[in-house]
Amino acid sequence: MTAAESDRAVRLARVDTHAVEMLGEASTAAEWLNTPNRALGGEKPLDLLDTDVGARMVEDVLGRIAYGVYS
Repeated sequence: MTAAESDRAVRLARVDTHAVEMLGEASTAAEWLNTPNRALGGEKPLDLLDTDVGARMVEDVLGRIAYGVYS
């Protein structure tokens, strides 16, 4: 694996774990990660995980879900 590939794998694992914690089940988290999200400008959360900035945006939305702040 290249450094970029391993970075992306770590980001994906981190966000996936966070999504499962917030949404309750792996299948629900996978569906959420693959569905366009209005809070992310219509992008699929999974598509934003190529960069650390994108991953942080996705984690921010998951945090808002955890606290009941929907946008």
